[in-house]
Amino acid sequence: MVKNVIIFHLFLFQFLFSQISNWKTINTTREYSISGIAKFKNGYIAVHDNKKRGQARLSYIDQNLQLTKIIWPEKKLPFDLEAIFQLDPIESKYIIMESTGKCYIISIDIIDNRIDVLNIFTLPKINKNMNLEGLAIYESSQGFILLYGDRGSSTRPSTLFWAFFNLNNYQIKEVKQVKFSFSQPIKNRRNIGDIAISKNAEVWASATSDPGNNGPFSTYIYNIGNITNEGKFKLNHPNLLIPIMAIRGQKVEAMLFDNNSLVLMTDNENYGSTVSIIKDFPNDK
Repeated sequence: MVKNVIIFHLFLFQFLFSQISNWKTINTTREYSISGIAKFKNGYIAVHDNKKRGQARLSYIDQNLQLTKIIWPEKKLPFDLEAIFQLDPIESKYIIMESTGKCYIISIDIIDNRIDVLNIFTLPKINKNMNLEGLAIYESSQGFILLYGDRGSSTRPSTLFWAFFNLNNYQIKEVKQVKFSFSQPIKNRRNIGDIAISKNAEVWASATSDPGNNGPFSTYIYNIGNITNEGKFKLNHPNLLIPIMAIRGQKVEAMLFDNNSLVLMTDNENYGSTVSIIKDFPNDK
């Protein structure tokens, strides 16, 4: 069974490899490198991992890849934003996450892009050695499941957490966790650059090589497991934790399944941000 799945992954790799060479530039500055995306109007909301005053925290990217900075409504700015997820497309409500696990529930006005901060809380079970880079939510038959992950390193495994999440009061219950590492990349590895969940409940992660602000970067995309009908995360067999895609020269820190496509955007540090969209993604139908 494991052998058959590995063969399928090899065929899938060949199919996807032919589609990920078409990268388009979004912005060429460090300030607008991208660490997370979510759908907004006819484009995307992107978060940026900036830490200095005056630098962008969120931006709107339209269908022509034109980027517009969104003003944070409070004097104290978020620090090192790493993920965003759309909670309610009707009310334009989102959750955004700092690398520390601090989260903001916000709404964004579709007319003037004005942000309102609705709630602030910190994710449970994390420690000071962790650096969170991925967050996603999936609606199981038992309720909404929140996943969030520590990026790990070449010497430290990543920790992936999952829990039931109440979208009305933002309570997080029954937190579970699992640790894992990947074989690729070998050097300067971050096991989790981002996580995304497909329509069929598969959990995907981007593992990146980040030797510094000038690269060279690389990314390996993994299918790491799935969410069961009972709302539990099931990690794939270790023999199946093999990369489905290998991407040279790009550091993918933002992934989004959207209309049977997989959207990839990058935090290429001093080189800014790029995008590639894999259409008719076979695992999101």
